[in-house]
Amino acid sequence: MLRSIQQGLGFLALGFKVAKQKRVRAWLVLPILANSLLFAGAWYWTSGWIVEWMQAFTAGWQFEGFFGFINPFIGFLVGVLKWLVWIVLLVLLATIFTSFVQLVSAPFMGFLAAHIDTLYARTPLPEESIWAMSKRVVWRETVKLYYWGWRALLIFLLTALLSFVLAPFPGLNLIGPAIWFLWASWMFGIQYIDYGADNRIVSFKDALRELRAKRWLVIGFGGGVMALTLVPLVNLIIMPMAVVGGTLLWLHIAQLEKTPSDGASPKPLQFDEHAESIRSPRPIDAQQTRE
Repeated sequence: MLRSIQQGLGFLALGFKVAKQKRVRAWLVLPILANSLLFAGAWYWTSGWIVEWMQAFTAGWQFEGFFGFINPFIGFLVGVLKWLVWIVLLVLLATIFTSFVQLVSAPFMGFLAAHIDTLYARTPLPEESIWAMSKRVVWRETVKLYYWGWRALLIFLLTALLSFVLAPFPGLNLIGPAIWFLWASWMFGIQYIDYGADNRIVSFKDALRELRAKRWLVIGFGGGVMALTLVPLVNLIIMPMAVVGGTLLWLHIAQLEKTPSDGASPKPLQFDEHAESIRSPRPIDAQQTRE
């Protein structure tokens, strides 16, 4: 499990490394610009709304007179509750806003994933027009949004209830946020790996079956993406980087990557030596791809 999580994080690191290459940088401009505009407004509104809601919700949580001795405990409980609510709501809203941004910028992400696939896969992509690809990618995002929507709401309600019940118990009060983070990591992992599967015309159902067989690898990758999504400024660039890493990860899972002996693919099973063991692929030229 831990090795698979480490490998997933390694593919995210590889995504950043490959994204810096000259042949890839130009494909990042439009996704990053779209993310910056949408996320800036979303996070500004979200942060203000969460602070105002918590202040209004906990106003007046103090006793007077005989029961005043309880106030320190109440203050501690309110502090813990605010911390838990902040984390859970921030993760939930990050998920919602990320889903919205992904739907709007889906064509750009699809083109980026296709470009990475063209550079690093053994076999060429199916031929299709730009318009056909745009419609396919947007439809796939709609399918995923429907698939995750009610699940996100259900798991959020359950983890929020669990967090509230366990709030007075240090240590145990982390169970709810931990469950949500694991589930969100799974969702984020599938989201960004699926661009590679979609470009290969693999149905969402079939892609899910493949990814379930590599569950902790997906969670490791998605957990890294999820954590970076919560970091200001970094969340403006993480999505296209995750698309790059996720596409490389799909090529590995689907066994479409160039073999390490060709020097054209990452070495996904050599992460024990940390970052130095992750070497970026050398792009395949157009003639090699056709062959």
